Amino acid sequence: MFRNYIKTAFRNMRRNPLFTGLNIFGLATGLACSIIIFLWVQDELSYDKFNPGADHIFRLTAKVKDIESVDVPPAFVTAMKSELPIVKNTTRCIPLQKIITVGTRKFDEKHMYYADTNFLRIFNYPLLRGDAESVLQVPDNVVLSEATAIKYFGSADQAMGKPIYIDNDIKGTTLKVTGVLKDIPSNSHLQFDLLLPMQNWDRQIAQPHPWRYFDSYVYFQLADQVKPEPAVIQKLEKQINAMRNRAILNTQAVPATMYIQPLTDIHLYSHFRHDVEGQGNIQYVRIFILVAVFIIFIACINFMNLATALSGTRAKEIGLRKTAGALRWQLTVQFIGESMLLSFISLGLALLLVYAALPFFNTLAAKSLRLDLLDIRLAGKFLAIAALVGLTAGSYPALYLSSFNVIKVLKGGEILKGRGSFLRNGLVVLQFAISVILMVSTIVIYDQLRYLHNRDIGFNRENLLYIPMPEIGDLMNNADALRSALSQSSLVGDYTIISDLPTDLNSPTPLTWRGMENGSLVMCNRLNADENFTKAFGMKMQTGRFYSGDFKGSDSEYVVNETAVRAMQMDPAEALGKMISVRGQEGTIIGVIKDFNFEPLHKPIEPLVIRRRAFGDFLVLRTAPGTMRKTLSTAQNCFQKVYGNTPFSYGFIDQDLDHLYAAETRMGTLFNIFSVLSIVISCLGLFGLATFATQRRRKEIGVRKVFGAGEAGIVALLTKEFLRLVAIALLIAFPVAWYLMNQWLQGFVYKVNISVWVFVMAGVAALLVAFVTVSYQTIKAALANPVRSLRSE
Repeated sequence: MFRNYIKTAFRNMRRNPLFTGLNIFGLATGLACSIIIFLWVQDELSYDKFNPGADHIFRLTAKVKDIESVDVPPAFVTAMKSELPIVKNTTRCIPLQKIITVGTRKFDEKHMYYADTNFLRIFNYPLLRGDAESVLQVPDNVVLSEATAIKYFGSADQAMGKPIYIDNDIKGTTLKVTGVLKDIPSNSHLQFDLLLPMQNWDRQIAQPHPWRYFDSYVYFQLADQVKPEPAVIQKLEKQINAMRNRAILNTQAVPATMYIQPLTDIHLYSHFRHDVEGQGNIQYVRIFILVAVFIIFIACINFMNLATALSGTRAKEIGLRKTAGALRWQLTVQFIGESMLLSFISLGLALLLVYAALPFFNTLAAKSLRLDLLDIRLAGKFLAIAALVGLTAGSYPALYLSSFNVIKVLKGGEILKGRGSFLRNGLVVLQFAISVILMVSTIVIYDQLRYLHNRDIGFNRENLLYIPMPEIGDLMNNADALRSALSQSSLVGDYTIISDLPTDLNSPTPLTWRGMENGSLVMCNRLNADENFTKAFGMKMQTGRFYSGDFKGSDSEYVVNETAVRAMQMDPAEALGKMISVRGQEGTIIGVIKDFNFEPLHKPIEPLVIRRRAFGDFLVLRTAPGTMRKTLSTAQNCFQKVYGNTPFSYGFIDQDLDHLYAAETRMGTLFNIFSVLSIVISCLGLFGLATFATQRRRKEIGVRKVFGAGEAGIVALLTKEFLRLVAIALLIAFPVAWYLMNQWLQGFVYKVNISVWVFVMAGVAALLVAFVTVSYQTIKAALANPVRSLRSE
């Protein structure tokens, strides 16, 4: 019997190649999309879970006023270990960027950390060479990743014991390679190429008050016997805050509330200042899980509609099988088996599509996903998905076909009329509603990204080139020498030297002022800049003045932004001459600069204090249109006159601004792709329903033509029914899409309003696509010879 079912299934496939192809292509496309999304979601959810006992590892975060940051006081490392018995280990790390000299070569390394000796005891970063217990204990040691060891010395073995030179502010430090790590897993939230012992940081930065300064990432590990239940974590959080409150009384540190964040939550649930790069977003994970479910659901609906569209051609087969003694459950098993067979064939094609599409998807999603079918668990999941899809998609057609009345079928009666039309139409409405929701979402995301790109952010972002300045030698003399070299070139226009880029200001600092009320502390960002800052960036003053060559400002002068003035509850004119204190250094406000965005537009503008300083970390130049390449070459020559063979690197402010919305841009691009695919799959379902309808009404069409109906009238008659279904889908989709996109936009402080034209565009596009899809079958039916449909009458 089973062998007979298989033969019958393949015969039906050969007999109806078009419908079989549509079925397989629709299911394969849906499965391929869902598999790719599954791989992406699996990667996003796997971050940091490679660490043994990952559920016992946590990170401290701090909230000062309204600012939440991952930087916390380093004093917690020793205090927690000594005062809290349930804490097994603590460690801290501090990110840095330095110039590394190896022989005669120099490297600008941006992924480095100072780390405590416990760092490799808490995190599972295996060593290829060296001893994990000792590599970070000696101040003059350094640990490299395998890729970095190969880059510097050719191999991990050759790197061991070799010296490297770290360039510092005034003098350099020679370190010896004592360990080589396996390359850091891509699903680790910490990504680094070099680890330096924390003693290096401590001997450079004297901290008499380790409770006062927020500069460290602090992690801790609970004892093995402790269960990390919510009640335990809440109690521990209270103990940590009590510890902090005692320190505030003793050291006059800034009031802050401490929070505990699980290690495995860091990648998807972080929204903190100064966090590591490359963070994900749990909202997008949930969205794409829904998209995967929607696409699979649409593909299943297509299968049902196409299977029922073919039911008329299999009616006599079913009647003969019933006459020969086949029971309904046997017919049901047969048709579900055929569905499962098609599903597994579709899975095979889907896997080929995934292999072909993964490189393209990895580029778009900035991932390195791979499909490993030798992984038994992964292969088992895919087979289970295919089986579930086959069972789901085949259940309705199987029950529908097996229910045919044998007498009516064998007499040649009309078995398709009115059967299950409500369910079929409802499924088509649902799948088109889902497609329209994705379409509207795509348009809104595109509008929001365009708005973010074009919005006035308070300065001219175009043609701004920046060059990182190495922290080597005499910083003041180097800055003066670079200015002198640049001033001799006619290609170089306005330029300035600043401590931080406006796209990366993450240094919250307490701001106090004379006459402030208790509890009115303001947290502000700091920026050091020379007198050319406003001119180079095209910024404007609200009142007062900026620093200039005519006023050789001392450390006792400050410029603040409008938000800082409002936070101090002053008027801009009133603020001039007021005495404020930043990091314990008091000075006079000499000017108020107009607000400009220095954070992503997800967040409001925050208080900012600008202090004059003749040297800094970045040189920013404004180039004339069309001269970028020549100006860049001139800047490089000037740079090399001052810094010799130190690596020269550069970037563009507008590109960095766009990079702030990389996650949204990737989401928009992926939404575009999945939206188009969902529409294509939905059109296959509509095509199936059109085929079903024309089969059911072929005699009616023949009669109408005999009585003189024209082809255009018949096409309009048949098309109207399908366009009505799409119109119903629009009525369902529009409010749902508006709600979902409105919720997404709440994550932005500056956002577009969802225009009615978004829905008009999506509605017209959906109706047009539906009309084109249906028109093939309706025109074919209208042009058919009525004699063929009426010859049996």
